[in-house]
Amino acid sequence: MVMPYNCSKCPENKKGCNWNIEQCMCKRCPRNLAECLIVKYCRETESPIYMEE
Repeated sequence: MVMPYNCSKCPENKKGCNWNIEQCMCKRCPRNLAECLIVKYCRETESPIYMEE
């Protein structure tokens, strides 16, 4: 299961997420979220990722 790994790498987790947010991208991502965030491209939807600073 990828979700626990994704939660640890999610930018929202670094802001103080309590992992109970159902809409968070880390819970919905079936792939390696950290890799997608680095390249700013979602391999699942084949679309660019735009992050707010």
